[in-house]
Amino acid sequence: MRRGVVLVLLSLLLFPTIVGAKEAATWEQERMYFIMVDRFVDGNPDNNEQVDKDDPKAFHGGDIRGVIEKLDYIESLGFTSIWLTPVFENMPDGYHGYWIKDFYNIDPQFGTKEDLQELVAEAHKRDMKVILDFVVNHVGPNHPWVDEKPEWFHEQLPIVFWKDQEQVETHWLFDLPDFKTEDPDVKSYLIDAAKYWIEETDIDGYRLDTVRHVDKAFWKDFVEGVRSVDPDFYLLAEVFDPDPKYVAQYDNLGFNSITNFTFYDRVSKTMTQKQANVDEIDVAASYAETFFNDPNQMATFLDNHDVERFMHMAELGDVKSAERRLRLGLFALYASPGMPIVFQGTENAQTGGADPANRVMTEFPGNEELHEYMATMNRMREEYPVFATGEQRMIASEDGMAVFERKDGDDIALYAINMNSEDREIEIDVNEIGEDTRLRGLLFSQLVTDRRGTFTIELSGESANAYIVEESSVNPWMMGLLVVTIPIFLTGLVMWKRRK
Repeated sequence: MRRGVVLVLLSLLLFPTIVGAKEAATWEQERMYFIMVDRFVDGNPDNNEQVDKDDPKAFHGGDIRGVIEKLDYIESLGFTSIWLTPVFENMPDGYHGYWIKDFYNIDPQFGTKEDLQELVAEAHKRDMKVILDFVVNHVGPNHPWVDEKPEWFHEQLPIVFWKDQEQVETHWLFDLPDFKTEDPDVKSYLIDAAKYWIEETDIDGYRLDTVRHVDKAFWKDFVEGVRSVDPDFYLLAEVFDPDPKYVAQYDNLGFNSITNFTFYDRVSKTMTQKQANVDEIDVAASYAETFFNDPNQMATFLDNHDVERFMHMAELGDVKSAERRLRLGLFALYASPGMPIVFQGTENAQTGGADPANRVMTEFPGNEELHEYMATMNRMREEYPVFATGEQRMIASEDGMAVFERKDGDDIALYAINMNSEDREIEIDVNEIGEDTRLRGLLFSQLVTDRRGTFTIELSGESANAYIVEESSVNPWMMGLLVVTIPIFLTGLVMWKRRK
């Protein structure tokens, strides 16, 4: 599959007319790069007062200035937006940003408000959007407000029964002081803070942390509040649960998108195993189609800062090549419904187990071959938006190989994945695709034509390809006419020469 990385660029340039390129008008067409600010790039060594690189749970020096320095790098990979972990002032050792102390100040370890304003301006110059992580469920440990404003917090109780929604919403998550978001003063404070950063920095959206731990009435008011500042403001809700039926109850609260943990649980996990089940792609898509208003608006991912890295899981899964599986995982992520989010370092095949091992500093220059593949995936989504907007159905599955269709009106694409270590082929009836059509390969040059009513797709072991469905350049009626007329023409030509 690696050998096709260069070929895809040729095929995208040579055959761009079947499904035309469009600007990313809606968020389903975005490709998002997720950054844990402290573990990305140290752009300003002068703000490293708390840095201790020997402690995996301390600050390591990454900051907003470092993100600014790497915008061109992120753009070169083909991403159209970035999501940053919280940059607001944190309690001590809150390197990850989720132990907020003051919602109105930038943490000095990360930089200044002016740095954030510059980052947004520079990103917008590159037509890239900026999403900030925003936390309303809790503050950092030992926060002084617990004593100063006790009425702002729920009683300190642990979550014991995770199926009890009242406990999930009102008890303390990991001993973090839990905001009483039903209180009018708390609600006003949090909504006003969210509006402040929109007005001050021109950010494009929020990724909302721990949404399931906050009452739904709050979220309705929060959405209304931020949209009063910017009607097009993007809201991505993190609902950390693989049960689509449970997550679906948050789909009508006004969020643009919800994290698709079902995709992670079904697709990402199986692709890290030696005996991977390719049909899980269909299962995840079917769940999304059944329970959500628009599966393409869901946010999909292979891993993130809260779970073990895909590479780590693949190594534990005893696969032949963890990086090869990562490429297949990325392909499934980009070919399937949903807005793809890629965690920093994935483009370098970084590994790491549970927190904090999954949060090491990003390596530069990194894995340049994988960078090319990452750019290819992003280019496929950009040039062929049917992969972002189309409905999905599985049209064939056999012996660990499957073929899926993405269709949006007249725009049709297919993608095929072979999870076996051996070469495989699969036959598809012409009625599944359409007569007088052919399949043009994108990742590597492959032309599949209708032979006696059947399309046969062949893939080598542990590989994948995407295909554009296009009209066949060979018209059967014209071919029949040529079969009849060419012999007549040649016969006439011979007779004419004999007369001469």
